[in-house]
Amino acid sequence: MWQEIIYPVAFVLLVLLPAPLLGNYLYRVFEGKSRWLAPVERATLACCGTDGREQDWKSYALSLLAFNSAGFGLLFLILLAQGLLPLNPQQLPGLNWQLAFNTAVSFMTNTNWQAYSGEASLSYFSQMVGLTTQNFVSAATGAAVAIALFRGIARQQTTHLGNFWQDLVRFCLYVLLPMALILALLLVWQGVPQSLSAYLPFHTLEGQEQLLPLGPAASQIAIKQLGSNGGGFFGVNSAHPFENPTALSNWLEMVALLTLAAAMVCTLGRYVKDLAHSRAILVAMTLMMVIGLFVSITQELKPDPALAQLTTDASNMAGNWEGKESRFGPLLSSIWEVATTSASNGSVNAMHDSFTPLGGMVGMINMLLGEVIFGGVGSGIYGMMLFVLLTVFLCGLMVGRTPTYLGKRLGITEMKWVVASMLVMPVGVLVIGGITLLMPDSATVIGHDGPHGLSRLIYAYASAAGNNGSAFAGLAAADNWQCIAIGLAMLLGRFGYIIPVLAIAGQLARAPRQERSEGDFPVSGPLFITLLIVTVLLMGGLSFLPVLALGPVAEHLSLLGGAF
Repeated sequence: MWQEIIYPVAFVLLVLLPAPLLGNYLYRVFEGKSRWLAPVERATLACCGTDGREQDWKSYALSLLAFNSAGFGLLFLILLAQGLLPLNPQQLPGLNWQLAFNTAVSFMTNTNWQAYSGEASLSYFSQMVGLTTQNFVSAATGAAVAIALFRGIARQQTTHLGNFWQDLVRFCLYVLLPMALILALLLVWQGVPQSLSAYLPFHTLEGQEQLLPLGPAASQIAIKQLGSNGGGFFGVNSAHPFENPTALSNWLEMVALLTLAAAMVCTLGRYVKDLAHSRAILVAMTLMMVIGLFVSITQELKPDPALAQLTTDASNMAGNWEGKESRFGPLLSSIWEVATTSASNGSVNAMHDSFTPLGGMVGMINMLLGEVIFGGVGSGIYGMMLFVLLTVFLCGLMVGRTPTYLGKRLGITEMKWVVASMLVMPVGVLVIGGITLLMPDSATVIGHDGPHGLSRLIYAYASAAGNNGSAFAGLAAADNWQCIAIGLAMLLGRFGYIIPVLAIAGQLARAPRQERSEGDFPVSGPLFITLLIVTVLLMGGLSFLPVLALGPVAEHLSLLGGAF
């Protein structure tokens, strides 16, 4: 079928083609060369109480932590007091403190993990003032950290990395707001609701009365995709016909969730004045995503072995349709799964729990690698840069030379921070997830025994620690312990990377730049791309090989043997 080739190719091209132009625009925005909203920018910075003076990495980190802490506190209070606040036509009560904590952490960390059902739990005020606001500023926070790292690499013998408040405001004003406005209008055109009306009652064909949920959905969906946030206005996310009504809206959302993440890679090239290096990183990311697309699509287009036994003509079975929307099918659902887990975006247009074991494993591996296959806005490129530094360091040691990256020596301090960041995913998934598995009611919480139950648990904590937000179904995410544990994993996954990245940026900014020599390890070309991919797979994925073998691989083998 021609769609099996054309659709994945078209998706990859739609993500990559705008990246150079948009990456150049991002560079101009952050460096103050694009100021078409200068009066609004100055007024906003004045409200923040900053004069735009540049900060060192510690001041930058403290400003970031203070802002995110304030955002968490405000959202936490909004969710608790929801029943007393306006724009609540359904009179929905406030959340309990455990669920409010989990949700506030989720949206503050750009995870958008949802332990609640959107239309049944949150008011319009909570959705607009609480969640949508965090969708903007959490994405801008990630972008600001990436830009601070870029400046640290590009500059020399300085402690200045820019101003956090200025970077945050500029990204929101010049990038997120205009793009989100355009995408929201396109989604409204396709049929996504944008309304403050109460839910509408109607009678179904079976004679039952049902409430038709409405709300300001288009505005939130636009920024949730562009900001690599994920989540959904409605409980079933982008599988809901009001969030994703048409084939065109599906393509718009699917491409939007990777657009800015890909562009940030090109922005790196502008800062370090080495476009070949940024292209090499972009190629490495793309190759890993293409591998995921191939595995997921081939697995989901195969007939289900259990169902194939019920017919004599298994060749006519058009793949695994379980948990898929009929308007998208296995092919577009597979592309979305790979795209959303390649980014730190938890939106889904199909039930990941119903994917084949190996098809679901693709999304799991994408998250376990730690936001390096494009990843979130900003967080993807700074996560990949940690592996770039590790690759350069290891290759330098293998040839007996002092490791240097773009003329900067890599010392023991930088590598200590890199190693510290590499512990985030194992601790978040294996330690915190392992504690959950040891709980007396773990079987009830997981909702399934055997390999699939383990896959559910690993996927959930990989999603939390990777700040993704998607999930296998069936997990009792609203359980009190789960709310706290997953919240802690999300905090670790966010700030366990941000602090090391800013510290590394500070170290590199102080370092003098040396003239490059022929003996320096090249940071472009096929050799670098290959070694970078190998380093990511070995260092990022090897820790989780046992749980993958006991989870999705064991389930796949059992399925082939007829155990399920």
